[in-house]
Amino acid sequence: MLDNGGHVVEATADASGAIKALESRDLDVVLVSDDIDGGAPELLVRLRDRQPKIMRMLLVSPAQRHAAPALVSAGLAHRSLARPFQAEALEQEIGTLMETAEHIRQAVSSQPERERADRLFQECLDDHCFALARQPIVSVRNLELCAYELLLRSRHPVLVGPLEVLDAVERCDRVADLGRAVNRLAAAQVAALPASVAVFVNIHPAQFADPQVLHAFDPLMPFATRVVLEITERAPLADFHGAEQALRDLADLGFRMAVDDIGSGYNSLAVLAELQPAHIKADMSIVRRVHDDPRKQRLIHLLASFASATGAELIAEGVETVEELRSLARHGAHLVQGFHVGKPVVEWGE
Repeated sequence: MLDNGGHVVEATADASGAIKALESRDLDVVLVSDDIDGGAPELLVRLRDRQPKIMRMLLVSPAQRHAAPALVSAGLAHRSLARPFQAEALEQEIGTLMETAEHIRQAVSSQPERERADRLFQECLDDHCFALARQPIVSVRNLELCAYELLLRSRHPVLVGPLEVLDAVERCDRVADLGRAVNRLAAAQVAALPASVAVFVNIHPAQFADPQVLHAFDPLMPFATRVVLEITERAPLADFHGAEQALRDLADLGFRMAVDDIGSGYNSLAVLAELQPAHIKADMSIVRRVHDDPRKQRLIHLLASFASATGAELIAEGVETVEELRSLARHGAHLVQGFHVGKPVVEWGE
């Protein structure tokens, strides 16, 4: 179908083959079917981490159509298309993604990369392109709302999602500026929420390179006891001098800590040992189809037991089915987050 449209197509039946294809040639768009051997969400995560500039489209079956918006909203896929579809629809979606890829290439080639990233990020700030989507975190037992995670969203035409924004600010060394912008947006949201509801705000480890990092949290200080600072996995926390002391200082001010993506990233075990977080978040790769995998069930049980023994709570991310929810409840998870229990919702200002 795509060969007839003038595209050069390389097909593979499994996730490992897709990764090898990425390493051997430059691609504009990757189509990922939800039934690929190795799992579509896991492959999308690997594609995002290895080749963030490649446009990613998810092809979903009618039975899994409900799961696609969460993957797109989370920035794992740029677009989705449900089967069955017409050839024209597929061509149109690919054309849109290729136009975006070309736009990004032109922006990169038109000026030095650092200056280009700085300009695009400043456009986002000047044009108020950022907002924070709220995704519920609920009790695994009764689905009672306990907190929201605040997730960065962008409506900039080039920095179209959180991963593109993070890539840009890392290149132009403006992670601290992004952190301040996120904190201001987060403060406005927590002020409008009931006092019983906590919020999780993501922290990039590079924010701690800012000597004024504590002041960056000034907007959130009035709500410190309701704010959980979630350490993301973009870089090793140990790479940034003073990071652990800054986190301890923030804890002394009343903020709680969460370690993100246990089982997938740089920081997990070191941060668990050093910072005694109040929340531990199990990565979606562990949660996916946990009801079918005794090893994953055992790992959830062990993480939940560790959390309970240290006064923390285990949050299972990426819950998409009732079967996963029930298995997580049986094996000790305290809280859950994912499309099955609540979609991210964003409210754009003027």
